[in-house]
Amino acid sequence: MSPRSSRPRHNLRIEYAGRVGGFLNWWDGVELWLSGLPFVAQTAVVMPVVLALAYGIAILLDGALGNGARIMRRVRHQDEDEE
Repeated sequence: MSPRSSRPRHNLRIEYAGRVGGFLNWWDGVELWLSGLPFVAQTAVVMPVVLALAYGIAILLDGALGNGARIMRRVRHQDEDEE
């Protein structure tokens, strides 16, 4: 492998690190802003975000578990039909 062929991959790593670093700097700023708010304001800002995330995760889990149960039911009925 020549040194030139590894350069594009190296550039992608630097670009990725820059994006992650930018996101982490933004997140640090959000944390500092949030921690400077009074408790009631912190709660008012955080609760809608947490509730929306929890609702989204609940919907995804409900769909995944529902589909898993449906697939298992099909497999069981196919096994009974074969016997």
